[in-house]
This record gives sequence, C-alpha cells and structure tokens, in this order.
Amino acid sequence: MKTIRLYITFILCVLCVISCTEKNDITDNSYANNISDTAIGISAETDSMKTRSVTSSPFSIESSADLQANGFKVYTYYHGTNNFVNANQCIYTLMDNVNVKYNNGAWAYDGDTRYWPTGKNMLSFFATSYNPNLGSGQLTLNKNTNTGNPEISYIASTDLNKQEDILWGTRSNGMPYTNETRPSDGTVHWHFKHALAKIIPAISSTLYTEPYTTTVTYSATSQGIDYFQTKYLIKSVTISNANKQATLSLQNSIASTPAWSNKSGTLEYLLDSELNDDIKYSQTAGQTQNQINMNNWNKIGVYTTTVTLLPEGQYITIIPKLAAENGNLKISITYEALTQITEQKQTRDRYWWSYSDWYNTGTPTTTYTNKEITVSGDVNTDFIGSRKYNLNINIQANYLELTAIPQPWEEVSQVIDTGTNLITIAPGGGIEFDAVQYGDSIDRTNGIIYVRNKTCALSFNIATPRGATWRAALIQSGDIDAFQFVDENGTVLINQNPQGAIGTQATLRIRAKNATNATDNSAILRIYVIQPNQSTIVKTLTGSDIFKEYKFIEPANVKN
Repeated sequence: MKTIRLYITFILCVLCVISCTEKNDITDNSYANNISDTAIGISAETDSMKTRSVTSSPFSIESSADLQANGFKVYTYYHGTNNFVNANQCIYTLMDNVNVKYNNGAWAYDGDTRYWPTGKNMLSFFATSYNPNLGSGQLTLNKNTNTGNPEISYIASTDLNKQEDILWGTRSNGMPYTNETRPSDGTVHWHFKHALAKIIPAISSTLYTEPYTTTVTYSATSQGIDYFQTKYLIKSVTISNANKQATLSLQNSIASTPAWSNKSGTLEYLLDSELNDDIKYSQTAGQTQNQINMNNWNKIGVYTTTVTLLPEGQYITIIPKLAAENGNLKISITYEALTQITEQKQTRDRYWWSYSDWYNTGTPTTTYTNKEITVSGDVNTDFIGSRKYNLNINIQANYLELTAIPQPWEEVSQVIDTGTNLITIAPGGGIEFDAVQYGDSIDRTNGIIYVRNKTCALSFNIATPRGATWRAALIQSGDIDAFQFVDENGTVLINQNPQGAIGTQATLRIRAKNATNATDNSAILRIYVIQPNQSTIVKTLTGSDIFKEYKFIEPANVKN
C-alpha cells in the first residue's frame, strides 16, 4: 500500500511541475507533498427540499430529487495556505469539469478518488447544474480568459419549452465554497441556488360589468328587450426589454446572489397560442367572425379573480435585470371585449282606451360584437436571480397595473381570495351627487346618469380596509374618450384612473366629451380597492343600496 501511495505522489509531483504557476516552494507547498488519507466526499441539495419532483415541460431543478436525477459539474482547486485568488493562480487542479452523479443513495464523482490536503492547506470548489441536453449555442460552460475561473455564457430563449434553470453551488450561507481546509467529516456540503429569475405571469381585470338590459322601441305596440353581457379574452401578451445574453460566474460575492456580467441585447416573449385556453381568444381559419365569437363565448374569460396566464408548470426564466439597466421590463396586452346581445321581441295589443301588457313573440336571437384593445405598461421592479416573481397583470379602463411580487424561488405563492367582503362604507359615505353640477337627470333606482354638456360631481367615503387605496375607472362603450375625469376647474386629469386613501372623503368629477354621435355613448364608473398586498377587491363594491356602480350615458346627437 505504501508503494502505491509513493507512486501516486511521484505522478502528482510531475503534474504539479507541469501545470502549476508561481510555485516557489514545491517541497513545502505542493499538493503532492500534502495529501491526507481523507477522501473528498460530496453531499448536495437545492434550496427547496421537497419530497417529490415537480419538473415540468420547461427544464427545471425544483427539488433534491430533480438534482439527483440531473447531477452537476465540479471544479476543485488546491492553493496551499494562501487564500484563493483565481484559478490561474492555483497550485494544482483536482477537478476540472468533473461530473457528479447520484447512484445507490449516494453522490459520487467520475474518475479516481480525490483527497483533502493536510493541515492548513486549502481547496476551493465551484459547481453548477443545468440542462445537459440544452440546444447548441444557448449555454456554454467555459473559463474566464483573465482568471481561469469557470463561468457560463448564456443566451436566453423565447421558446417556452426551452426555458432554462441554471444552478450554481454555494455553502449553506449562500457564499462561495472557497478556502476550505479538511473538515472533520471530509465532505463538501453543496447548497445549490437558482441563477435566473423565474416569472409566473397572472392576470385579472377590473373591467367586468354585470349583465344589463335595454329596451328598443319599434312602435307603440312593438319593442325589443336586449340583454347585454361582456367577456374579456386575451389574444396575446408581450413581455419585452429583457436581457438577451450574459455571463454567469460560479463565484458570487453577495450571499445567495448570482454574479451576472456582460449583459447585452434585448428580447421579447410573445405569449399567444401558449395561453390558458379558458382566457384565450382563439381564431380558426375558415370560420366567420360570428362563428369565432360563438366558440369563444363558451370560455370563462378574465375577471377580478387572478388566474395564471400559462398552463400549470409553465413559466419564463430571465437573466436577472435591474430597472436601472436599460429600463424597465415592459408588458403589452391585446384583448378582445366580446359582447353577447340577446334580443327578445315583444308586442302588446292596442285597445281603443289603452294597451295590454307586453308579451314575448318569436324566439330570442343572439348576436355578438367584439372589439380589439391593446394596453401596455412598465414593471418598475428589479428582477433578481434566485427569486420567483408572481407578475400580476391587471387590465383597467385604459392601462395596465403591473405588480411583481418577489419570493424565494421555492416558496408557494399565497392565494388571495378577492371575493372576501372586506369593504365597509363610512356612515353616510355612499355615493352622493352634487345637485348643482350634475347633468340632465339621474335614475337612482337603476344607477343611470345622463350627462350632456355639464360636469357630474360625486363624493363617497370608503371606511375600510385601512392602509388600502381606492381607485376609479371609466369602462367605456362607444367612443373610448366620451367621458373624462376632470378637476374642479374642468381641466382633464392626466391620470384617468384617480386614486386616494381609504378612510377619507373623496370627490370625483366626470364630464362628457360633448361629441355629436349617432348612438349613445356610455361608461360604467368603477370604484375599487387595492389592498396593501396588492390584491384587488372589486365585486363587493357592486349591488349595494348605498354604494354601487353607476352607468353614465351621453345621449346621441348631443348639442351644446
């Protein structure tokens, strides 16, 4: 046995002479002269110690089971009693891109057994795990030209089936595994971190309105009752201004924070066919527009409750990006406002002294209208590596509200019940109208305000939830700018979604555009609440006797 160890020592000495740099005292400092009898052992885990794998169609390492199935690669450098500077200044390389696999309940690395050095001599370790089957050119594991340290050159993909999950290894405290002397158990305990930022986009809307009816008079004995109901379906979502490519060093300087550099280029993710079918507006070649609308009407659509944009297990991974780096991430949504109109014709009999009650005639007819609308906004958020972001997209009257909630990658996001009744109105705080400024008439029973060439002013006071904010929107039908929020001087507000603090008296002023239009313009006034956790409460604001959604109507052919 001693003869074998001497032989190994001789070989390692030769290798040291060939590969080491700046070695002034080979006898005292060389790895070959400082080998212990303790073999280097390996243990490894991800941040997420789940009991089962949740790997989905994009490549991911979400659990220790996933890591065990995939394995990882290790670099190990010996640098004597001096602290690690870089790989080029090492004395000896023990492992150079060595594969580590999990077999028979234990981790093992390829090749011969490696040993810890003796005494105060140190080793430094670097490790990474990623998709070994990644397409050529998207990811390259190489070494930095100046330092010799291992690093990854990565080009992001917009293909949802090629989203990568790159991990790098650290100590349990999130710092690099450098300057390590021989531990008592002889084992390197790897903790792997996610180097990319994971985005799970979700969507909701404050556009939803309760179905309503209108009466169309044809003659003294003939009329139609039209029943209107609108759904909102998504055609496409574009996430743009993300980083296209960058370099990841396997030696980070901030705990649990990946060291990305050389970021360059921009790309955008177009989500259309990949969207959840229940909220997606689909089109089939060869069908008429009415057939397309009929098929889409069977879908759920987007409402106030937040739902994920993508099927379960789908996500986007992006190269970490600070808002200060080439601007914010940008979001654009194209959606269809799909309206079903069901008309029931009615008639009544004429008597010489009066009319009979109305009664239905014939079978109701159903038609559809659709309007494509595009809204966009910026996400003023830093997207940090090793974080999961629930990107909540809320479609409002004429813009997007975007909230990115960061969490540790492995945690499950909290489900917020937007149907919970948390809103109360202060005594006397329901909507009140200023009798001097409002327009022609108010139908309080049906919640309808007819506005011609005047301003309608109203006040309200929402008491709770404390710490939240109220916001207002005009959900318009017809001319999209028929109604506008104005100040006390009649000047159009720059922010057409005014807001204020819960618990204080608030006043809104709404003015009709005063256009000469062939048909009535209308808008639903929606006042809703944004809680401190960014969840939206909408439905509890409707249907109350003291606080309801009013419909503004600008009659056809308005004249000054």
